[in-house]
Amino acid sequence: TNLTPYLSFAKAKTLGRQVQVMGKLNKSEQPTHEGGFLHFTLIEEGTNETMAVRFKGAKPQAFDQAISITATGEYKNGEFTADRLLVKCPSKYQGEKVEEKDYSAQ
Repeated sequence: TNLTPYLSFAKAKTLGRQVQVMGKLNKSEQPTHEGGFLHFTLIEEGTNETMAVRFKGAKPQAFDQAISITATGEYKNGEFTADRLLVKCPSKYQGEKVEEKDYSAQ
C-alpha cells in the first residue's frame, strides 16, 4: 500500500489517486509561480503527451536544466497536483552518474 507506481499520463488522469509520472520539462513554456504553487508542463517520452503540473513550493534548484522530472501526486481538476518532485540533472562531467534531487512539499 506504500508503493506509488509509475504510470503513463493517460492512466494517471483516470485513476484519481496518488501516482508517479515522469517526463521532460516543456521548455517552450515558461514555468510560473503564483499562489504558492509552481506551474509547469511535462512532456511524456514516447507519446509526446503533455500534462500540466502544479507543485506547492519554490522552483527547485537546477529545475531549468533537468533532463527529466518525476512528480508524485494526483491528477484532479485538469492538472497534476504534485506533493513531491524528483529532478534529474545532467552531470557536469561526461560519463558521470546523473544526479537526482528530491524536492518534497513541506
